[in-house]
Amino acid sequence: MEFLFGPVPSRRLGLSLGINIIPHKTCNYNCVYCEVGKTTNLTNKRQSFYNIEDIKKDFVEHVDKVGKFDFITFSGSGEPTLNKDLGELIKFVKSFNKAKIAVLTNGSLLYDQEVRRELYEADVVIPSLDAAIESTFKRINQPHKELNLKNIIEGLKLFTQEFSGEVWLEIVFAKGINDKKQDFEYIKPKKVQIGTIERPPAFNGIQKLSNDELMSIYMALKDYNVELIKPFADKNVNFDEFLEKSIIKMISIRPCSIEELSDVFDAKNEDVDNIVTRLINEKKAFKKTFGNKEFISARN
Repeated sequence: MEFLFGPVPSRRLGLSLGINIIPHKTCNYNCVYCEVGKTTNLTNKRQSFYNIEDIKKDFVEHVDKVGKFDFITFSGSGEPTLNKDLGELIKFVKSFNKAKIAVLTNGSLLYDQEVRRELYEADVVIPSLDAAIESTFKRINQPHKELNLKNIIEGLKLFTQEFSGEVWLEIVFAKGINDKKQDFEYIKPKKVQIGTIERPPAFNGIQKLSNDELMSIYMALKDYNVELIKPFADKNVNFDEFLEKSIIKMISIRPCSIEELSDVFDAKNEDVDNIVTRLINEKKAFKKTFGNKEFISARN
């Protein structure tokens, strides 16, 4: 699978079959907490990164081979709205009626009417808004110089008013950066989902909030439809046929623990550990530690 990955466990969407339509770390943000790594191509230009027919072919050939999934999600290793074929691809995938369609986006381009229209065919759009004041926005998201926070917030408001599906606003809190009350701003979405860093971040020194700190923020937002992003805990995927290739694909998207890989692919810890050990010996995978927990990544 060149463009599809997973199904992967999503703390918001259950089991998600991902479609990655952006080259690795091509984004208009360089978020300090990003689990995929530092942005290597900081761009705000929309373009066709791949032949759209290749993406469609990959979907058709593999969608019935990957087992159970709850959502088909446009996400991955960069910002999906930078791909100007997104609207056509959403319509194409939706025509198969396999599952609901979700788009994970940083929300930065929703001020663009064309981008908003392209997202109309999705069922759920999950934009992020980690800060509502400019200084915090620049510190945590490190955006492309063309982006303006005021325009981004206005775009989020317009999209929420226009969109017939559900908008779930996501906020990721990093300790000492955007965890103050003045950083909170909401766009009247269907719900607000809050969480903190759970995987090795792109930049050193970035820390997660403690459970008590996150709960304090949750209580401060109790008048909104707010929910905590909880860890994924399901084990219903039969993916043995693609186990090694799927592990490589998954850890190339984001770091994962041995236990998580076992859960996703319904495999024994021992089998996954053997594959991971081999990949590490072949320098195709690397161990990373974050919060006293060990993760496996395809990137050193």
